[in-house]
Amino acid sequence: MHLLPERLGSAIRAFFADHGIDPARFAYPLDHDEICARLAADGIAAAWTLPYVRRPGAADALNASTAAIAASQSAGPVEVIAGATVHPGDADPVGVVRRAVEDLGARVLKLHCSVGDHSPDDPRLDAVWDWVSEVRLPVVVHAGHGVSGHTGAAELEPIGVVAARWPEARVVVAHCGHAAAARTLELMTLHPSLHADLTPVVFELVDVPAPAARALADRLLFGSDAPNTGFSAAEALAGLDRLELGDARAAVAGGTARRLVEEVAG
Repeated sequence: MHLLPERLGSAIRAFFADHGIDPARFAYPLDHDEICARLAADGIAAAWTLPYVRRPGAADALNASTAAIAASQSAGPVEVIAGATVHPGDADPVGVVRRAVEDLGARVLKLHCSVGDHSPDDPRLDAVWDWVSEVRLPVVVHAGHGVSGHTGAAELEPIGVVAARWPEARVVVAHCGHAAAARTLELMTLHPSLHADLTPVVFELVDVPAPAARALADRLLFGSDAPNTGFSAAEALAGLDRLELGDARAAVAGGTARRLVEEVAG
């Protein structure tokens, strides 16, 4: 999910409105307490909150705000696990990530390639990939650049490059690369450390064939994308039922996400 500072959260809602999406169609308001209360009512016990940065020089402040927001929910109904972000144009990208993890307690990194206008294999991120591989920090990557939130198959190829160069990196392909989920699944068969989440894209559920989901269930993660989604968490969770995951459902619905953050060094 994305519990963002008020000004940033409002700006993102305005972006959607400017592109023809009525904010009233979203399943959640922007209020953090209300988001968490609704998630808890739908059975969510813990969630990552993932910030994302548009320009160089803004990540440190946003990461600090994200940590503070997570801490503010410590007595709430959902355990909020702070994420961090970075821009390849930052003066010291790996320093930004290390400060977020070592000083602020972040346990996951988010790269949003359309918002930041970059690629996951940007050479300026090489030191970041070295470090996250070393400490086993999961990295959620939204690879697509489309205003719609969609990712094209060609936009997933840089993730394959990253997975090949850094085979220990725990990369999570956001939205399973929707609407190119088939290519994401192919890449997952090639790279054993590659993961994907099944987070909806605004008003669209990710389309993953049930046999493929069962075969790769140990590396698939549920996501809600609250608050900027047309689906409640309950509705998105119901989408898992058609995959007939059996005993693996618990891992997809939260167990794997929990394991990834618990295995971060330090």
